[in-house]
Amino acid sequence: MSSDNKGGREPVYDNGFKVSVAREYLTSKLGYGKLAKKHGLSLTTVRYFVKWYKAHYSSDQQSSPISVNESVAPSPDREVEELRRQLQQANLKVAAWEMLVENARQELGVDIVKKYGTKQSGK
Repeated sequence: MSSDNKGGREPVYDNGFKVSVAREYLTSKLGYGKLAKKHGLSLTTVRYFVKWYKAHYSSDQQSSPISVNESVAPSPDREVEELRRQLQQANLKVAAWEMLVENARQELGVDIVKKYGTKQSGK
């Protein structure tokens, strides 16, 4: 397996988690300490996530709806509208997946939704 980190080992935290913690820091009034406590991380880990996010996503302004540039904060109205749009998209995706699963269940006659607590077969 190849890894893109310098140590050659698998990363401890998922990139999505790093992005969410860094964005939360950049868009909220919470500091490193409060975010660290909230997510069960160390202060230096949260600081690293923000530094990592700025290095990897600061030039990607078009695909990132939340500005990373600290000198120009996004307007609250614009940010709220963007979050509403993202929520609406997420809800549409969930509805589409539920319809897909239901159609598969009806056509195949098999319930493909994994029940909580079930074990996978040893095939």
